[in-house]
Amino acid sequence: MTRFSYLSYLKYLVAASSLLSFTQACNSDDQCSLNGICKNNACVCDPGWTGQDCGRLDLRPGPRLNGYNHTAEGTSSWCNGIIRDPKEKDKYHLFVSEFTHGCGLEYWTPYSHIIRAESNNPLGPYTYKQEIVPTFAHNPTVIWSEKDKKYLMYNIGCSQNVQSTCQGVNFTCGPGNSLNGESGISVWSSVDLINWTSSDQVFPGLDNKAWDADTTNPGPLHIRSPAGQAHLDETILSYRGCPYNCNGTELINIATATDYDDSYTPIHPRKPIFTEASEDPFFWVDKRGNFHILVHSLLPDAGFGDGPNVGRHAYSRAWDGPWTFNRETVAFNTTVEFSDGSSIDYYRRERPNLFFSEDSEMTPLFLSTGVQEVNSPASYSLIQPVGDSS
Repeated sequence: MTRFSYLSYLKYLVAASSLLSFTQACNSDDQCSLNGICKNNACVCDPGWTGQDCGRLDLRPGPRLNGYNHTAEGTSSWCNGIIRDPKEKDKYHLFVSEFTHGCGLEYWTPYSHIIRAESNNPLGPYTYKQEIVPTFAHNPTVIWSEKDKKYLMYNIGCSQNVQSTCQGVNFTCGPGNSLNGESGISVWSSVDLINWTSSDQVFPGLDNKAWDADTTNPGPLHIRSPAGQAHLDETILSYRGCPYNCNGTELINIATATDYDDSYTPIHPRKPIFTEASEDPFFWVDKRGNFHILVHSLLPDAGFGDGPNVGRHAYSRAWDGPWTFNRETVAFNTTVEFSDGSSIDYYRRERPNLFFSEDSEMTPLFLSTGVQEVNSPASYSLIQPVGDSS
């Protein structure tokens, strides 16, 4: 074989190998992360998802000015979720954890309060409109409950008066944590997104040695597709648990209640649904009736500024499992590209929240996260387009 033909042959092998890798064989939709279908032994991904196993969000560059970023004014924020106004279709609401008194992410407790902001674009930028829950309140997740004909907001926290200068304090909001009040999940209801009624704490923590004594990060199930309507007879809530005062591994579990304002009971006698360390679950059912959770990974290549692979995806054919955690494909990382050609490699990117299409397809259109830049105490709420939404 001549040198030329040998090099050509090597190039052919490399190309063939790449093609084979790109069209990785599948035998079932499970091998497509339930984000697509296995057709002719290859994954065909649903809109909004990409990759060999459809496990990666199809994130696109968006405008540099987006989300809720008021750090230039000395105000930091964190988790956020988009809700389209039910009457004014060109109005969008963003429910955000914002920190008072100019405090940064380090002082999220006790300085976090929940606010509502507005924009005429789902990407933002969003403008502050009102305080929903005063300090201490954090982790807002808002869903529409077809069963109750109300919006429901799940969060953590309890009333705390804070000092005018940023300082950490020890306090509790109930069982599970005596240091920073993070344990215990509450729920609120509203018919108009403006006025909210509290149902108080519906899922408290535990003062014992359970792995999930400290309960936080509420992730109620998002349902829109007809395939998911059978599950409207009960309320399903994912959450992050860890030992008392979170002195141990953080894991994900699911709890249920007959009604949203009843007491919640964990499934599988308080056993986590997968063993990979994670927090911040975002929970939904797709158009085929499959269940998905997007998390902030706490594996060694992610975590709190330890690595870029922060976004992971888990999936199941039934809400109570068995669940598969995708260790092979990163759903999103800490790098965000913008439409002006710039990009930022964030130190932290957490609290994932998806905004879906309003039809029964449940197509992800936008990913919102809390972000913190390298060597900065400030943080803000960022929104990035998914797929062709932009």
